[in-house]
Amino acid sequence: MRVKRTNFRSVLTTGSISREQAADPGVLLFGHRGYSALAPENTLAAFALLLEHNIPGVELDVRLSRDGRVMVIHDENLKRVTGLDALVQDCRASKLRRLDAGGWFGQAFRGEGIPLLEEVFELLGDRVYYDVELKWRPKRGGGLEEAVVDRIRASGLTDRCLISSFNPYCIRRVQEYAPEIPTAHIYAIHRGIPVLLRRGQAGFVIPTPFTKPRSDQVNLVSAFLQRRVLRSQILTWTVDDPEEATRLVHLGVRGIISNHPSRIKAVLL
Repeated sequence: MRVKRTNFRSVLTTGSISREQAADPGVLLFGHRGYSALAPENTLAAFALLLEHNIPGVELDVRLSRDGRVMVIHDENLKRVTGLDALVQDCRASKLRRLDAGGWFGQAFRGEGIPLLEEVFELLGDRVYYDVELKWRPKRGGGLEEAVVDRIRASGLTDRCLISSFNPYCIRRVQEYAPEIPTAHIYAIHRGIPVLLRRGQAGFVIPTPFTKPRSDQVNLVSAFLQRRVLRSQILTWTVDDPEEATRLVHLGVRGIISNHPSRIKAVLL
């Protein structure tokens, strides 16, 4: 097996797997929030390490600031990674960028800030492919989808990007606003996720070329459902155990998201 290094767009289909792809054993590999085992998640330091370790893909999370800038951060509340007990959406980008989002990880990363999405694109360019996860809970849109797509288009990276979300309403809005950019439903059995969305059921209503289940939900039955019934390729998270990665690839998983992608890369090559 080997890590897929070609243009990301060539792997993304609209529901079927081409003959060329079926014959290609390549597996997509993403660093989860950058190389988050070695640097603070969703910081430029973590993203730069992906280039240093020759990791071909990056997964990252985005939210809107109060003034509508696309910030790269996972949590809704800033406390865990910055110490400030406040919501991202309540703070202007200028304030968010002054916060220390690296000191919690280690002294060497003190002063690492919360980057803008365009800064990540500038750093990594077309040397990687991207899984951009939209962090938005309401059914109604708040402008995140459009802002992200506009940044992707402005950076010339539409052929290198996938947009994913737990929120199917986000996925629908992306498909309407940017049909050229592939999408993926994320799902997991978790109390914060509606019961009807915990096993990938959103794909029956809003088809997507990819689905992103948590790794412990990938088995023979679920893989058959996603790949053969819904015609979606499977990306899975978060996998740091090489043996688990091997199991998943044997089930037909197309991509793996890992905190420590070099460990997974070693068994995929």
